[in-house]
Amino acid sequence: MGGGEKSGLVGPGYRKALEFLIKDFAIHKFPKKEEAIKNSFLSTCIEEYIEDDRIRRCAKSASWLGNDQTHYVQRWTDKDLDDLKTLVTLTKNWIENVFLTERLDLTTERLDLTNDERE
Repeated sequence: MGGGEKSGLVGPGYRKALEFLIKDFAIHKFPKKEEAIKNSFLSTCIEEYIEDDRIRRCAKSASWLGNDQTHYVQRWTDKDLDDLKTLVTLTKNWIENVFLTERLDLTTERLDLTNDERE
């Protein structure tokens, strides 16, 4: 597993952080579904509310590895805590890109860049 004795606590921590990240993002995208999202399993939330394929793939893999960190015998023996960290980071980065794109879209709407009055 790597990382010494504390690594047994870190994996479940990353898994929990992933759940908060995904559910907060899903609630942002689907505010009317907040209660359903809060009460759903992480895997269900990813499947039903995460539309971006990059986020969905990374989050699903991170969820599997995170869940695996909580079991006595791990199923994914070729993966370790560093892989989980990478997947959570990728998930966070893809979500951040969605927010940056939304903000840029708002800015470009105000600038009306589709209109060629710049000439």
